Amino acid sequence: MKKVICIAMLVCGFSAVYSQDLIKEFKKLTLENDSLLKELKRERENSVKDLQASNDSIVHLIATNKTEVSSLNENIGKLQKDTADLIKQIKKFDKNNIKNLESLVQQKADSIHILTGTIKSKDGQIANLKIDEAKKQQEKYNEGVQNVYNQIGQIYLIENFDHLIEYSTPKTVERDLQLVGNGNAELTKKLKALQIYFVAQQVLEERYNEQNVKKAQGQLSIISPSNLIQTLNVNLGNYKLCNAGLQTTIGKIVELDKKFDANNEDTQKTKLRDILFELSWYFRNYRFNFSDYPYLSNIVLEIMKLKQQNANANISNLLDKL
Repeated sequence: MKKVICIAMLVCGFSAVYSQDLIKEFKKLTLENDSLLKELKRERENSVKDLQASNDSIVHLIATNKTEVSSLNENIGKLQKDTADLIKQIKKFDKNNIKNLESLVQQKADSIHILTGTIKSKDGQIANLKIDEAKKQQEKYNEGVQNVYNQIGQIYLIENFDHLIEYSTPKTVERDLQLVGNGNAELTKKLKALQIYFVAQQVLEERYNEQNVKKAQGQLSIISPSNLIQTLNVNLGNYKLCNAGLQTTIGKIVELDKKFDANNEDTQKTKLRDILFELSWYFRNYRFNFSDYPYLSNIVLEIMKLKQQNANANISNLLDKL
């Protein structure tokens, strides 16, 4: 009996426990079911909203398309009307009108052709006028140049030879000989005489050369004499003597340098005075004129420059230039 009672109690206890588990499981399932129902309701509401938005877009597109179709239909109607009007206008032109139009076009073409020919003729006349004017201008220029050349030539013909020497240079004589010398024997002769004079004068601007001196004197003898030609002849004849005299003078100064060493301001002045005395002696005894002997004058000036800077300056090397 006790066993039966125990078993009954165990069964009752197990039933109670099992019932409690079933209740918990049922509550859990109920909660999950509510959650699913809420989610399903939310999804349904979203679907309704999306469907409504799609419907709105479709309605808007239909309205827009309707407006565009209406505008296209309106444009088509206008084009059809314009086409009909154009066809009516084309039908108004018959063959006679076309011929008249062709005739009018031909007349215009002929007028254009005539006008083009007139323009070309005018262009030709203008071109010819320009050519004629250019020729006239060139002739006037040539005439003016020739007048200038003639005036230059007259100056050479009428002017005193010595004056021409003073006013001319070797380059101007050479230039004028090319410009005005041809065709006038007298003028050419005078210009060549000037060239001979300047070539002879050049000999005195160079180191003494006996052969060049004699050649220059021979050239001068074939032209008409004048004061300046005579003076140049004399200078050429005395060139050898003046050159030798300067050699002697430089030799004296070199000897003075060997004997007299100026080592202070007073002795510098004394020595310079002695040197200038030797040069003065040369000028006086040889009647030396700086403008007559350019080459020798440059050497004399170099001596004076060196000795004024230092009375002891060595000038023996200047003998090599003579």
